Amino acid sequence: MERRDFLKVLISIPVLGGLLLFVSPLFRYLRPTTGPLSDIRFNVKGNPTEWTGEKGLVGPPDLPEKERDIVFNLSDFKKQWDFQTFTFAQRSKEYTFRHFQSTSIPAYAVRLSKEGEAPDFIVISRICPHMGCVFNFLPDPAEAAAYNYPGATHPLFACPCHLSVYDPLQRQSIGTKDFTGQDPRGKVVSGPAPRPPRGFEWKVDGDKLVIVSAELGGIS
Repeated sequence: MERRDFLKVLISIPVLGGLLLFVSPLFRYLRPTTGPLSDIRFNVKGNPTEWTGEKGLVGPPDLPEKERDIVFNLSDFKKQWDFQTFTFAQRSKEYTFRHFQSTSIPAYAVRLSKEGEAPDFIVISRICPHMGCVFNFLPDPAEAAAYNYPGATHPLFACPCHLSVYDPLQRQSIGTKDFTGQDPRGKVVSGPAPRPPRGFEWKVDGDKLVIVSAELGGIS
C-alpha cells in the first residue's frame, strides 16, 4: 500500500467512527423505542397511545409507569364533597445513565355523589394548566370570592397564582375525552386557564377507590 493510500485510510477511521456515533442518537431521537427491525407493522388507531406494532422503529411509545397503586377506602368519602389529597408517583423511561425519570403529581380525589347514590368522583391533578402552579380545593363556596368569583353555590377548585377557577360539576369540551369517553370535568369558569386540569383514570373496586393512571400530556 502506498503511503498516500495509507494516510487516506488512517484519516477515514475517525470520520467513519463519528458517523457511526451519530447514527445511534439520531435513531433514538426519531424513535425513542427503537429496537431491532424485526417488526415494522403498525396500525394507527386514534391517538398515539393506541398504536400497535412491536419492536422496530414503530414499536409502542414509552409510556409512564406508576410506581405504586393509590387506594382509598370509600369510608374516607362518607358524604358529598369529602376529599383526600394524594401524590401520584410515576416513572418515565429515559435513555441516560439513570434509565428513568421520576415525577410526582399532587392531586385531589373528591366525592361528587350525594349520600345514597352510587359513588362518583372527580380525581384531578392539582397542577394548574395555566402556568403550572398548585391549586386549592375550596370546600366553602364563599372562599371563591377571594379568587374574583363571587356568588359560588358549591365547592370549587381555585389557583392562587392567577385566580383560575374550576367547577368540578361541569364538563368542558376541549376536543379530547376523559377515560370514560366524556368531556373532562373541571370546567374553567373564571381566570386565564386554557382548559380543565389533567385527570386520572379511577375505579371503584368493592369498598375501595383505586387510582389507576394519570392522564397523558403536559401542563396545558
